[in-house]
Amino acid sequence: MREAILETAQRYFLQQGFRATTMDQIAEALGISKKTLYEHFPSKEALFEASADAFLQQVAQDFEALRQAHASHVLLRISAIASYVYGLLGRINPILFTELRRLISHHRTRIVARIQELIHAHLTRTLQEGKAQGIFRPDLPPETFLTRWVSSVMLNVVLNPSFAEETGYSVAESYAETLLLLLNSFCSEEGRTQLQAYYPSIRRAYERK
Repeated sequence: MREAILETAQRYFLQQGFRATTMDQIAEALGISKKTLYEHFPSKEALFEASADAFLQQVAQDFEALRQAHASHVLLRISAIASYVYGLLGRINPILFTELRRLISHHRTRIVARIQELIHAHLTRTLQEGKAQGIFRPDLPPETFLTRWVSSVMLNVVLNPSFAEETGYSVAESYAETLLLLLNSFCSEEGRTQLQAYYPSIRRAYERK
């Protein structure tokens, strides 16, 4: 029952945001009473945190699967992960990003920490492998600096809807262009040459019409 609750709650939170989602909606969708729902989760806030944890855990597992599927080619892996992230962004109502920053700030610290852990784990490996393959510059700053810097940049783009509004880009477009800027700064001359081939795939889903 707990897994079914989390799956349903996650769908509602992603589609409607935190404020618009109610415990009544979730209980009705599951065909259970609110009393039963509260027996598993004492509040909407607790259910949101558990749903976010389950969501990020699945993302971490999917990232690892993509890493293993493209273990021998860093840029192909990054392109595949970018496509995966685009899919995630397409499922999330942008209002949730605003709510994370303003309405439920006490949850944001914990969720952001989980996202930072995910970025750190993935990026540390990718940087090491990219250097070994000659794709990334050997003179890049230490990984401890880069992982924190990249996570800060990405979080302030993806979790900051006002950035997209001010620039006229969607959240997904902002993510794509930020990713390309970061990769260009990381890549060696050979890496940049190879990266050119991935521009269409990285931009394809969100190319302006």
